Amino acid sequence: MRQFPSLAAVLAVLIVLLPAVGRAGETLRVGSASELQQILKTPSSGLTIELAGGEYGILSLRNRDFGGDDAVVLRSADAGSPARFSGMTLRRVKNLVIEGVVFDYRFQTGDKLRLRPFDIANSQNIRIRDTLFDGDTARGLTAADNGFGAAFGLSVRDVSGLTLENSEIRDFYKGLVISQSRDVTVRNNDLHSMRMDGMNFAGVENVLIESNRIHDFARSPESKDHADMIQFWTKGTETPSVDVTIRGNLLNSGQGLYTQSIFVRNQEVDQGRAGAEMFYRNFTIEQNVIVNAHLHGITVGETDDLVIRANTVVRNARSLDPRKGMGRWTPMIRIAETARNVRILSNVVPKIVGHGGQRDWQVEDNFIVQNNGRGLAGFYGAVFAGDPADPAAFRYRRGGPLDGAGIGAARLQPR
Repeated sequence: MRQFPSLAAVLAVLIVLLPAVGRAGETLRVGSASELQQILKTPSSGLTIELAGGEYGILSLRNRDFGGDDAVVLRSADAGSPARFSGMTLRRVKNLVIEGVVFDYRFQTGDKLRLRPFDIANSQNIRIRDTLFDGDTARGLTAADNGFGAAFGLSVRDVSGLTLENSEIRDFYKGLVISQSRDVTVRNNDLHSMRMDGMNFAGVENVLIESNRIHDFARSPESKDHADMIQFWTKGTETPSVDVTIRGNLLNSGQGLYTQSIFVRNQEVDQGRAGAEMFYRNFTIEQNVIVNAHLHGITVGETDDLVIRANTVVRNARSLDPRKGMGRWTPMIRIAETARNVRILSNVVPKIVGHGGQRDWQVEDNFIVQNNGRGLAGFYGAVFAGDPADPAAFRYRRGGPLDGAGIGAARLQPR
């Protein structure tokens, strides 16, 4: 555990209105929190600020439109010795890139599990890349809390234009929480060692979740958590999520306890508070690999225009909870029967639930697998090679029924 920073190290970087610092295209090098505070008073559009390694306290920016065609870039000068921030608050900020830094949360007495130490709200065109969100475990709380992740890794609300890519989020209560936002890209990130949720979305529009690795949660088995790797929900919201693509992700429980994998419940509709106006719309879930041990492999509630295509969903025996019944151990595809315009195509999965001859559903070319009997069709040993908990080794068996078949996630084709 790292030591707590000095008072000087946690001073907030506050913005006031002064003449612009630097010129577009210029790179300024900063070696301390006080220097950064001075430069960030009014940086010019297109300015790059390179930070020496060290502690910079809380990054707090308010009412800043950096304008122009080029964003202000805030990045570490040396990836091997990154700048570290103990908190982040962005409010009404536009055109900012954050690159190669560490957002380092350190649990303190009195912190709540749902604390948001790194929070963006009411902002536009924010890009975060090559960055580490480093969490911490709770102490001095309940037995179900102590020793497990606390706080949210990155919280985003009312943002238009957010990109999070090539970054790592680890050791939090929840990793990424985004609500009431649009034009969001979450790409090529590594999320692991979460207590509860990896990614959590509500009321979002035009979202791409692509090529992320979500794995090996550090769950609290004695808690009442319903852990999800990717979750969408509507409870208490006024608008559904629309235009969402979840593509090419690896969701693997690994050596950890089971979780729900892709869980898209529509509480406002299924609990009778809303009708078709709150259906999710235009969701595509494709080319994902899901290795887990809970029945909610890909579960989607009331939706209009849903495509579930070329995913591979299998059980990870290492993540079973023997206290749960066997019927809960096997991940599957489960769709609300009232969903409209549904296509479930070319998936590899133990079971598909929800299809009952609906006229606007198309369910074709899916391959059913099982690990209950060697002599039965679709047995794992005849279909796959390698350990499902080891992503580097797990593949379709060469010469097996999925080798070159064009069914399931393409990333598992034999090399």
